Amino acid sequence: MTPAPTISASDLRHALNNLLTKIMGAADLALIEPCEPQVRFELQTILDLAQDGSALVAQLNAAPYRS
Repeated sequence: MTPAPTISASDLRHALNNLLTKIMGAADLALIEPCEPQVRFELQTILDLAQDGSALVAQLNAAPYRS
């Protein structure tokens, strides 16, 4: 079995932030369309959680490196 390639913490944070940005964009676009209240609630929950995740990534980016 071939070992998985290593990825730096910086690259991982960048990739995670890109993923969360895509999720937020998709939820934002979906919220523009008319939908049932429960669907709107779930989309807003997705958006809120992705924003929370993005804030965590920002905190990781600002934190000093420790080994």
